[in-house]
Amino acid sequence: MVAPRPRRRPSSIDRLDPEIKDLIGKLRIDFGWTLDEIIKKLRDLGQGDISRSALARHTKSLEEIGAQLRHSREVAQALVAQVGDAPEDRVADLNVELLHSVILRLVTATNDDGDGKPVMFEPEDVRFLSQSLQSLASARKTNTDLVFRVRKEATEAAAKKAGDAAKSKGLTAETVDFIRKAVLGSDG
Repeated sequence: MVAPRPRRRPSSIDRLDPEIKDLIGKLRIDFGWTLDEIIKKLRDLGQGDISRSALARHTKSLEEIGAQLRHSREVAQALVAQVGDAPEDRVADLNVELLHSVILRLVTATNDDGDGKPVMFEPEDVRFLSQSLQSLASARKTNTDLVFRVRKEATEAAAKKAGDAAKSKGLTAETVDFIRKAVLGSDG
């Protein structure tokens, strides 16, 4: 059994207030500031202990996440265009498959330090993944139950309409019952 890796020491960026980290993201992503410009701004704000390499790693990960989000958005738009007005069960299945894909990519990811070793999960990470999978299974069952109920209600409404139409045309009760059963696909 492989011994768990020790948790890495938080970088100088990790130790910053969330507002400062948000500012870094805005300056780099939204305004295209260089690393040196951002470091100067951080020093002006009293955040002088930021290393350039930590900032470079942080902004690189922001840019990668941004690229992944843009890609996901493009894929979602393409899928919506392809699925169009698809039945809700197809859209729900698509959402479940997308989440499965995200979980698979997360589980098979490697560390950022380039050693090719898989990411080590903490117990809370495993619990979160387990809860996500449980939620997926529950969502799929809920969706299946909903689709079944809606189809049943639609079939029953169609059988009633067919029976009412047959009655209005003066068909016998036996014929009306036969038509209703044929629409329902059962004996009643």
